[in-house]
This record gives sequence, C-alpha cells and structure tokens, in this order.
Amino acid sequence: MIGDLLLRLNKFLSSHKTAFFLSLAIIVSVLFAGILRLKVTESIFATLPDGKSFEEFNRLVESKNIINQVVFSIEIPAETATDEAKELAEAFSDSLSRYTKGYIRNIRAERPNVQEDVYDYVYTHFPLLINPEYYGHINARLVPDSIRSAVTGTYNQLITPGGSFLKQFIINDPLGITGKYFRELNVNNNSNGMVLDDGVMFSADRKKVIVFASTSYDSGNSEKNVELYNLTETFRSKWNKQNRHNHFTYFGTFEISARNAIQVKRDSYFTSFLALGGILLLLIAYYRKLLVPVYIILPGLFGGIFALGIIGYIRPEVSGISLATGAVIFGILLDYAFHFFTHLRHTHSLSQAIKEVSAPLLTGSFTTVMAFSALHFANSVVLQDFGLFASLSLLGAAIFTLIALPLILDATSFDYKKIPAEQRSFNIPKIPASVRSYVLVAIGVLTLVFLYFARFTEFDSGFENLSIQDDDLSNREQALTGINPRAEKRIYVFATSPVRAHAEKVNFEVYQKLVALKQNSKINSFVSSGAFLIPRDLQIERKLRWNSFWNVQRKDSTFRILDQTAAKSGFNAYAFNDFKDWVSGRNQSSVSLDTLFNELGIDNLVDVKSSGTTFITTLIVPQKQLSEVKKDLRTIPGVDIFDRGELAGELLTMVKDDFNYLLLISASIVFLTLLVVYGRIELTFLSFLPMVISWIWILGIAAILGIKFNFVNVIVTTFIFGLGDDFSIFVTDGLLSKYKTGKDTLRSYQSAIALSATTTIIGTGVLIFAKHPAIHSIALISVLGIVCILFISFVFQPVFFDFFVQNRIAKKKAPVTMLPFLISVSSFTYFLSGCLFLHSKLVTILILPISKKRKREMINRSLSFYAKTVIYSGPHVRKNFSGLENLNMDKPVIFIANHTSFLDILLAIMLHPKIVLMVKGWVYNSPFFGPIIRYAGYVYTDDGPEENIRKLKGLVADGYSLLIFPEGTRSQDGTIGRFHKGAFHLAEQLNLDIQPLLLHGASDVLPKNDFLISSGALNVRVMPRLAHDDPQWGTTLRDRTKNIAAHFKTEFAAYKYEMEDVAYLKHKVFTNYVFKGPVLEWYFKIKWNLESKNYSFYNHLIAHRKNILDIGCGYGYLSFYLHYKNEERVITGIDYDEEKIQIAQNSYNKTEQLHFVYQDIMTADCGEQDVIFLNDILHYLSEEKQLTLLDRCATALNPGGILFIRDGITDNEEKHKKTKTTEALSTGLFSFNRKSDDFHFFSSNDIRSFAEKHHLSFEMLEHSNNTSNVLFVLRND
Repeated sequence: MIGDLLLRLNKFLSSHKTAFFLSLAIIVSVLFAGILRLKVTESIFATLPDGKSFEEFNRLVESKNIINQVVFSIEIPAETATDEAKELAEAFSDSLSRYTKGYIRNIRAERPNVQEDVYDYVYTHFPLLINPEYYGHINARLVPDSIRSAVTGTYNQLITPGGSFLKQFIINDPLGITGKYFRELNVNNNSNGMVLDDGVMFSADRKKVIVFASTSYDSGNSEKNVELYNLTETFRSKWNKQNRHNHFTYFGTFEISARNAIQVKRDSYFTSFLALGGILLLLIAYYRKLLVPVYIILPGLFGGIFALGIIGYIRPEVSGISLATGAVIFGILLDYAFHFFTHLRHTHSLSQAIKEVSAPLLTGSFTTVMAFSALHFANSVVLQDFGLFASLSLLGAAIFTLIALPLILDATSFDYKKIPAEQRSFNIPKIPASVRSYVLVAIGVLTLVFLYFARFTEFDSGFENLSIQDDDLSNREQALTGINPRAEKRIYVFATSPVRAHAEKVNFEVYQKLVALKQNSKINSFVSSGAFLIPRDLQIERKLRWNSFWNVQRKDSTFRILDQTAAKSGFNAYAFNDFKDWVSGRNQSSVSLDTLFNELGIDNLVDVKSSGTTFITTLIVPQKQLSEVKKDLRTIPGVDIFDRGELAGELLTMVKDDFNYLLLISASIVFLTLLVVYGRIELTFLSFLPMVISWIWILGIAAILGIKFNFVNVIVTTFIFGLGDDFSIFVTDGLLSKYKTGKDTLRSYQSAIALSATTTIIGTGVLIFAKHPAIHSIALISVLGIVCILFISFVFQPVFFDFFVQNRIAKKKAPVTMLPFLISVSSFTYFLSGCLFLHSKLVTILILPISKKRKREMINRSLSFYAKTVIYSGPHVRKNFSGLENLNMDKPVIFIANHTSFLDILLAIMLHPKIVLMVKGWVYNSPFFGPIIRYAGYVYTDDGPEENIRKLKGLVADGYSLLIFPEGTRSQDGTIGRFHKGAFHLAEQLNLDIQPLLLHGASDVLPKNDFLISSGALNVRVMPRLAHDDPQWGTTLRDRTKNIAAHFKTEFAAYKYEMEDVAYLKHKVFTNYVFKGPVLEWYFKIKWNLESKNYSFYNHLIAHRKNILDIGCGYGYLSFYLHYKNEERVITGIDYDEEKIQIAQNSYNKTEQLHFVYQDIMTADCGEQDVIFLNDILHYLSEEKQLTLLDRCATALNPGGILFIRDGITDNEEKHKKTKTTEALSTGLFSFNRKSDDFHFFSSNDIRSFAEKHHLSFEMLEHSNNTSNVLFVLRND
C-alpha cells in the first residue's frame, strides 16, 4: 500500500518536474537560512543536566584564574647571583609579553615579600585566630621559669646581628607565644619545592628561575589555546636558540587543550581522507559506475542540511559535541541510498525499486527516528541535541531517497538499466542447511556466555584518558606545579551562601577540616582564606576568651616576672610595652584583610556578588585518599566539591542512567512500532531479537576483550542500535518477500546491508589510526558493534525464520505462531512432567499390599485421566466427542482407529480406563512412558501373534478392550492407508467384536513429526460395534478386513465432510496467509466472516462438480475453501493483480489440483469448466468487456455446469449508492483492489437477457441487506 502511494506521488511529480525542482531549491534555500541561524556552543557543561551548579563553579574557577596559571622555568648556572637572575627574569618577561600578543597577562618575574604584612596582620588579630586548644601552649609559656628563660633568650638574640624585622618580632613577643602558630601557618612553606630570594623565585637547587603568568581569556576557548600554544612554541624555539645557557620550559593547562585540539583536527583530516577514499573505491568497485557514489551521497547530504536547517529555526543554540557525534549517523543515511540502488540494480525498474524498498525503508526510518526522538527526554542537553539532529537527518534522508532521488535520476537521464550485475566476489555465502540448526544453538550458547560477561562491562569515567597527556607533559606538570598527575589530584571546595556571614562560617569549617586532614597526611597541601577569615560570632567568642584568659591576676603576675627578668637582663623599663598593649588588646594593624589577601595571592579565592558570596579552597590530594577526603568534606553542610574527574564520572553516570532509561524507552518504541507494522508478535520478535542479541554480544565481547566504554563511544552506540534496527527490518522484509510471493529479494537487501556495514566499518574503522584517545576509542566499539549486528542479521534471522517458517512450509506444515508455540511448549512440558509423576506413582503402587489386577486398574485409571488432562491443556483446540452411547465397556471389544498423529493415542486412552493399546517399539520401550504402559498391559506388536493372543486372553478376562491402528503407522497427509489384517485376526481368535473409532482433526492439530500443536478441532466419533459373527462383513479374514476397511473409510469420509465445515476450515485456510501482512490477515477475517455462509452455499450447489474456474479470485479465499472441501476438484484462480496471485500461489498448504494464474481475464483461456465464478469482478470492466467475458464464460461452461455471478446491480438506487461508495474506497483510499476502467454496473435484466441468450437457467438471490449486491446462479441444464 505504501509503495503504491509513493508510486502515484512519483508519477504526479514526474509530470511536474519544473515545479518540483523549483520547490526543492526553495526548500534548500530556506534550510540554509536556518543553518546560518545556528549558534554552536563548545561548552562541555552542555552535557550536564539543567539546574546543576557545575557550570557556575567552573565559571568561578576560570574567572578567578585559578586554573589559568602558566609556569615558566628558565635554566641558570648554579653560581648565578640573585640580581643577575632578576634581570634575566625581567628580560624574559618582556620578550614573552611581546611574542604572545596579549594572550598572556600578569607575568610575574619578581614577587613581593609579604612576610612583614602577614606578621602584622596575624599579630594584631592573634586572639581571633587561635582556637581554645592553643591556650594550653600559652599557659606553658607563662610559667615563671619559662618567662625568665624566654626573656634571657630574647636578649641574646637581639645582641646578635640580624634584620630589623626579626628584632621587632622578638620585642613584640618576648615569651614566644605566637611562634607555634606561625610555624603551623608556615607562610613561607612552598609545597612546590621553590625558594623565594629577594623577590625572585628559584627552584630548590637554584638552577632554575621560575616565572608565573596567566592566560587572558576563558580557558575553554579552544581556538585561542591553539594560537597561544603556537606563539609560545615559536618563542621557545627562538629564545632557546639565542640563549643557549638559559633554555626555558613551561607548563599550562592551555597546552593540554591546544595539543588535543590540534591532534583532533589532524586525525579528522587524515581519517576522513582514508575513509572517503576507501568508501569511494568500494562503491566504484561494487557498482562499477562513477556517478553512483555521487547519487548515493545526495540523501545523506540533504538529511544533514534538513536537520541543521530545522534546528536553526526551532533551537538555534546547539551543542557542538552533539553535532560531532551526530556525524556518525551518516552511515544510516547512506544505508537508505544503498538499499535503493541495490534494488534498482536487481530490478532495473525505478517503480519496482520504489515499491520493494519503500515499506522496510519507512518502517526502519520511523523506528530509528522514534528511538532517537526518545533522547529528547534525556537530562543531558548534548543527548537532546544529538537525538534531534539524528531524528531530523534520518527523516530528511528517507524522504529524499523515496521522492527526490528517483526524480533526479530520471531528470539526469541516469541509465540505471546499465548498472553492471553484482560480481561474484561480492556474493554473500549461504549457510548450508545441514548446519543451520547447529548455528542456531551456537548463537544461543554464545549469547548466554556473553550475557554473563556483559555484567563486567567497564566504563572509563576519566576525562584524562580521553586526552593527550604524554610523559613529557606530566613530568613538566610535576616539576613546575608540584602536582604529580599520576598520583595526585587538584580539587576545589566551594562554600557558597546568599548571606556572607554564613559563607564565612562554612569556609572556616572547611579550613578546620583540612587542617586535620593535613595533620593526618590525608592531603598534601591546600590554599584557603579560612586561616585569616574568622566568622563574626567566633571572633566575638574568641575575643571574650582572650580577655577572660588575660585577667588582671594573670596579667599582673606575667608582667611582674617579665619586668623583673627584663631589668636583670639589661632591658629598659619600656622595652616590652608593645607586648603589654598586645595582651591588653590595645594595638592596631596597618594591614587590611583585602590587602593581605591580595599580597598573598588568594584574593581570587573570594567571589562576592549581589546574589551571594563564595569562598574557594584548592587542595592537592593523593589519588588513593581522594574518595575519603571528599566524603569527609561533604559532611559539612553547604559545601560543594568541584572535581573535574568526578565531574566526568558523574557525567558518564548520568549518560549511563540516561542510556539505560532511554534504551528501554526507545526499545519499547521500536518494539511497539514493529508490532503495529507487522501486526504479529512473532515477526516483531524476529526483527527485535537481533538487536537485543547484538547488544548482548557487544557488551560481552567488550568485557572479554577489556574494551571500556567512555563518554564518547557510549554515545556512538546509539548509532549502532540505529543500524541494527535498519538491518533487522530489511532482512525481515527480504525473508517475508520470499515467503509471501516467492520472490527472493533477500539477496538485494543483504547486498545493501553488507555494503552499508562495510562502508560504516571503513568510516569508523579508520579511526583506529587516530592518535587522539577519544577518537581512537570509537573505532573498536563501532567495528565490534557493526560486525555483531551484521553477523546476527545475516545468520540468526534467516536461520531462525527458516526453522520456524520457511522450512516448515516446504514440508507443508503451518508456520509457527506465538500462542500455539507457547501452548505446545506448555503441553509437552506438562506431558513429560506427568510421565515422571506416573513413574513415581507406579513405584508407590508396586509396594502396596494389593493384587496386581487392582494395581493395573489404578495405573490405567491414572493414564486415562492424565491423557484427558493433556488433551484439554490446549485451550486453542476445540474438542468434540460423539457416539459415546455406543461405548459399552462391559463387554470387551477390539477398537480400530485411523492413525495420523501422536494425539490419537491420548484420544483413545482418555475414552475409558479399560482401553489398552497395541503399540510399536518406540512407544513400548520409551524411557518416558514405557515402564508405565508395560505395567498397564499394553500389547507390543513385535511379540508375535501367539504371545499377544495369550496376553490378550488375560486382559479380556479382566475386562479390558484393545485398540489397534490397522494402518500400522501414522498417515503423513491425513488420508487413511491400507488396513492390515492383525486386528481382525485377533478379533477372530478371541471372538471379539470390532468397533470403529473415527479420529478427525489430529493430523491438522499435530501432524506427524511435528512439535507444534496448532489451533483446530479434535473430533472423535464412536461407531456402533460390528459383531464378530455377522456374515455381512464376510466369512474369511481377507473379506472381513476388506469390507470393514471399506466401511470404515466410507464412514470416515462422511464424518470428515461433516466436521470440516466453514468454521473448521477457517483456520486451515488462514494459515496460508499468516505473516503475509496485518492488513491481509485483517482483510481475511472480515471477508471470511462476511462470506462464510456463501462459501457453504456454493459448496452445496457445486456438489460433485470437479472443474472450477474462479475469475477475479483475489487472494483465493474461496478457492482454498472449495479445495479443502474436496481435494479432487481441479480449481484455477485468475486475477490481474499480480501481488494477490503471487501470495495465493505461494501458499504452502495446497496440492497441484489448485493453482493461481496472473493473467488479464479478457485474454485468459477459460478452458472447459463445470463451475465458473464471477464474484465482484464485472463492474471493473466496461460494458463491452463485460459482454465479451460473459460470452466466453458461457461457451466454456460444461453441460450441467453453474455460472455464479455476484455483483452490485442498479435496480435499487438507494442500496446501489452504498455499493459504489464501498467500491470507490476499496480501489481508492485503501487500494485493496485495482481497476483500469471506470466502474460499470448492470441491472438484473441485463443478466437475465444474457442467460436467455445462452439458454441458461436464471436464479437471483440477495446477498446483502445494505448494498445492492446480488448473486445470479446460471445453470447450463
């Protein structure tokens, strides 16, 4: 139906090419305008969920230049003086500033000595900075002996040469109260192992001068990073050449970004060149026409333009990462064109190619688009953008392939008929039938293995593993920043609050926690403002504590001892007045907190805005302690930790969670879509299972090979899922095409799939040559995924389909459908479980202290009851028993029954516990039920007549009757074979009556050598006994066998005819149309319900007539019904709808007596017929053609023949309006039927005149209460 609609559209557009191409040009122009509106953002934080504060933290880190620092190291001779080093550093700074063109700022060749300002601030604010524990140290310093010793020491220090700052430090604190605090604070301690001398920073060995600077732009600006890297490298080369003794090296995070960006660009160009070259060579070699690759690229190109243009209008700001990863779906876009051109090559017809490829292409496109559309519900913006781009591009490519591409080929006069045939080297080998079942088992086993290993799939959350950072870079980072990237990590702690006082409180708690962690060696170093920024309430508390500690008594005692000792040591009376003022809180600081922060370089750790205040702390943590440290810090309310590594982990976790959720959503969408399109759960599983199996294989193999998923390649897996979707759908369509119509289009589909997979493998496989780890990581996962999907699609699907469908219909068995399959598995499981239960029951019965006769009765009752439960375990099978009044088990008898199915045994046993069977070796010696039936008294055919007669005498004496299948084996086709004499010989020897048991339907429900219990009916009829001494059946064994067999077959034929009514045959006819399309199945059910009474009526009138011609047979429903009612009839169906004839002719369950012909009914040879049908066909013909056809039918009708004509007539205008409406819908909107002429309906008088002309009897019957349809029965009497 879809193909027909597209063909009509193509035909319309072909006749208006100018308008079409003008419209296409306008559409492309509008799309380009949309592309110009796009604003691509490169922020990695686009990948994070909305509402997260990571981006704000990153903005703070970057805006405060915390990570923008660049460190330069200049070599100097060991004997270089400080002044010379200072001049060198200044000259270097000037040159660096000129060469880097403003990309570097804050170049610091000389650092101020902030020791005095730090001392001044700490000294004056000392009471506010110390905690309660520190007072223990102060108490120890106030012991009289300690005071005397301290003052004496102070005097000795003052009389030795030293700096004025040191002397002032001693005078201000003669008792050394602050010394411990300053040692802990250790302002001059440098974790980088650097030494500050007269403002110049040296390495610890004084062989290098260190210069600090920072970049002047946002660190996320990749373009400027690359520019700065190139400028710096040029400057380094020139400087080192001119200053051979003063070479310099450097480290800055911009270098990592720049080197990655450069490598990505190089890899992209190199791999694109390789991929494009390889794909073009493959396409040229495959199609052997230079223009074909150009045409193939057009749908993908349009799809990309379509997506970007639409996004430009509806969502102008888009993530650059999503567009980059979105490029990988180009393989699916090419896939559409591959299928179109491959079918074009095989059919040499544009219209046929459109018709064949449209349904699977649109189905695959729709399911893939819906799957990608599910990404709209992701938390990550990059996934949302990727889903939008992928969905729109696929939609655009599919539309272009089916509508625009055929018109372009036609407009450019492309000679598609001269595309060379596929070379043998490209032929896809077939799996030998002998190993297919083993392949299916192997795939099942491997899937279970891979499912086990899939649990161990690893995800690499480290961004550093997706970045270029070689040993040289790592060594320079450690040497110049003091951070070993292999063993340490820098993280940031944020204390944020709208209220500054609360932010200060949280920041101080962080500082205290970090001090404790440092003391316990959990962290290596940290930089915090918390040492100096004390919360206001704590300041008040500490000031009160200080004043309380220095009460009048303590001050008097301390000052008295201090003055006495000072006088003795030679100090004047005013020497320590500053100390006394300090203790009393009367001194003032000349350094503000802002000045101190600025001089210490920690002013960038404070961010004050109208919306709130944030304090930043940086710390270096050993990798081994990272988790524990972050856990400790997170116990503080109001703290946020910014760890770029953890950010990557959270990002990947989020992506994984999104993918797990969205995979479920998209898989559900795909599954439901396939269910709607195919209308059968079985075909849905056939198309869906390969995707599931492939996914399990990908995860399992990746785990076994140690391939890790990361942020980049986990997104690429969606593309693999999309390809798997398309591959599965196209293979399913190819398999169904052969099953439905006999056309083997699977080769075309597989060729296109193989081509698509190969080009995609080339396109992604060349990424293995990329040096950038992120790009390199795509290659293995992509290639692995595509190979898995290709293998499963090419191997699993055909083998699976053949096992459940194609191989079965080749043996004239019904295709396996879901409900009967599940019931069959359930019933056989129940049967085998029951056998095991009866085994245990037999053991129990054997030990009971009762007679063997009673034990046998108990077993036979159990067998009979259990057989009945097995028969009734199939709710989809109707059961009908008749003639039970003829069943008299008081007098033993020999039952004879026809044998077509394993179910016959169960049907016989369930009739009565006193029935035992004569069985063959496979039953008698079965490990499942052999011991049970042997004990029950069943007779073994191979024991011989004498032994069997001896055994039967005992059974008969106990009241048992024997059932024998005279044919000796199950019938293959349901017909009754030749009867053997054994049953009749035993009856003669034992003087037992013969009682026929007619078993019908079992051969349709469970045929010989089958496992599927199909829908249907089991019919059993118990016939009257045939007395053993009744002479009408003959007096000799041979005559009795012959006569009773004839009687049995006659009765069975009548019973069969009675049972196989319209309701019974409905399923038998329907199985010929299973899996041939949901519309067709739906149409069958409606048509059958409407026509079933008519079919019975036709069959009744036809009676013994054998040659039947069904003109306008359509799908052949009536022909099949008449065929099954009497398979001796020779039935021919004719229709000018080729698809309908192909479907009918390719049905599995018919004999050579029924055949369908695709032919114009006006030229078809009608032959000589006993019955001709013209049902709902004449009104499609013009009046002239109607008369011609009717005359030919009358001529072809044998004497005694019947001509059935059913159609709408014009006699009743009101009813006829409805007829014309329904016919218009069937040929127009729904396209169920085709016509080449305008409708022409006739009146009843027209048919009456025709009948009189040809001397045919005339009878008219109404066939509808709502429409004008009537049936004319014309007999050639």
